Amino acid sequence: MKKDSFTILIILFFGFSVRAQVGHNLIPIKIDKTTADLNIKQGEETSFSFQLKKDLYYSITVEQKGIDVTVGLKDHNGKTIQDIDSPNGRFGSEKIIYSPDSSGYFILTVKPLYESSNAKEGNYSVIIQSPPKKLKKLSSKALEQDFDILKNAFIETNIGLWYNTYKQFDSLCKAQKSKIKNRMSALDFYQIVAPVVTYTKEGHCAIQTSEETGNYIRQHGKYFPFLIKILDKKVYVLNDLDHYKTKGMLLSKINGNSIDSIMTQFLKIEPADGYNTTSKYRWIETAFSKYYLRFFEQQPNDFDIELINPKTNDKVHYNGITALSFKQYGKFISKETQSIPNYRYKEPAALKIDTLLSTATLTVNTFSTNDYTGGRKGFKEFLARGFQDIAHHKIKHLIIDIRKNEGGAQAMEDHLMSYLVDKEYPKYQYAEIPSFTYSFLDYTDYRNKESQDDFEKDLKAEFYRSNDGRYLDLPGKYKSDTPQTNRFKGNLYILISGLSFSGGSEFAALAKNYTNARFIGEETGGGYYGNTSGFFINYTLPNSKLTGRIPLIKFVVKEKQNNIPFGRGVMPDNEVQPKIEEYLSGYDTEMEFVKNLIKNK
Repeated sequence: MKKDSFTILIILFFGFSVRAQVGHNLIPIKIDKTTADLNIKQGEETSFSFQLKKDLYYSITVEQKGIDVTVGLKDHNGKTIQDIDSPNGRFGSEKIIYSPDSSGYFILTVKPLYESSNAKEGNYSVIIQSPPKKLKKLSSKALEQDFDILKNAFIETNIGLWYNTYKQFDSLCKAQKSKIKNRMSALDFYQIVAPVVTYTKEGHCAIQTSEETGNYIRQHGKYFPFLIKILDKKVYVLNDLDHYKTKGMLLSKINGNSIDSIMTQFLKIEPADGYNTTSKYRWIETAFSKYYLRFFEQQPNDFDIELINPKTNDKVHYNGITALSFKQYGKFISKETQSIPNYRYKEPAALKIDTLLSTATLTVNTFSTNDYTGGRKGFKEFLARGFQDIAHHKIKHLIIDIRKNEGGAQAMEDHLMSYLVDKEYPKYQYAEIPSFTYSFLDYTDYRNKESQDDFEKDLKAEFYRSNDGRYLDLPGKYKSDTPQTNRFKGNLYILISGLSFSGGSEFAALAKNYTNARFIGEETGGGYYGNTSGFFINYTLPNSKLTGRIPLIKFVVKEKQNNIPFGRGVMPDNEVQPKIEEYLSGYDTEMEFVKNLIKNK
């Protein structure tokens, strides 16, 4: 650090005023005040200084206006707390949510992303917001405007019209819009529109609470202090708490609310592909406390719960269980999930070979290139080494585990498939977008003409308008990989679950069509017939400030006669699910089922 920068830091810490300067010096920022537009050029870095108070949740937003920047948050010693660069290009917001464990001064750094495609210079603004003490009330007129913008955006992009008729979708929208009342908060409005998003039956579609609501909940919300697992549509508790013996028990009531009423509400607001429910249950498990806070009670002091012993059917009541703050809940999650076997995956992919059973187990937990060292190349190198080992040991049985694979980058699934097929295959019947332009882009990350032009240019690079008026993928854009010379030719088993989604479920669909794999587990969360994903339009409604995303590309898989009902995922040949005691002990029911199949083959 330069000497003059260090001097400025010392002055700041002792409360003296500082003259704002650009460069390596620090610009003081007032909380809850947006800066004027600031200019920055490639090679520059601007640093800001501000004071934050202990245990308050602050929202730090850098609005990009023509240049892609990276944002860093540091403590007063210059130690990095967070570094971010969202994949939103030269426009849109970079956001950090932070709550310090002690009051003090902090530093925010902004510098252009060093890429040839980035602008040489551009503008941005900064705002650091403290959490609101209460939620603002909005007029019914403002909320109705937001509702209409979202509904029309869904219709314009055909979201909700693959699995629904326009009449059905319009009827649901009318019913939800009629619930809007004057002087509702953005959280009240979220509770109304979330079921509309779910009704689209598009699992990649999403809506989130406003930033104000998020800050309010983080600061004032109280959380249910239990982890949940849903098996056979029954809700189990995964942890004990203090002197409360709750682990493995069925959850029956929370503060008088029956588990049936709670799950009915949650199923209405968790999007999924088509008519699938397995993905809903898997996602509700991890969001249970968050959803309960949003839809039932924001600030309970404590919880009274009713449990049922699954072995005896005896009911147990516990009263006065202390609710957790957001920070306490985060620590609780970190601690408790460590004690549950396989709650989260630790590595993106792994290969294990059992020469005695002549069996290889290939676990692919994600197709996200960000999770592999070296990205896509690293994933390909991992598979090349793995299948070389499989061939070397002359393995007869291959188990591919995609139970936690929620997708990732396009075509990663094709490369895995290239080790399982002997010829190229038609991946999609077609991929289609609704149009090159959309009327609602002013409420999205593409809110200015330059970004809208870039958006249209990107779409035209991959799609064309056909003679029948549809906007289809350019020939050869989405195709399978060339089959590998050391492809696997033995017995193939694939473990699937409700978390097998997007690229993970596409892999399952392709394997269903072009291999003789046997599927074990539960129905995939992603649709067998395809999904809408690819390009995403991120929106912010102008009055309520609710945010979300709309997927744009409708991928229709080249299906075969597999007797899979429309709107469902890949079905297992053997439906297998653990009992709660097996899950808690770490016994892998599905994997052991497959191994027994192999032993008895």
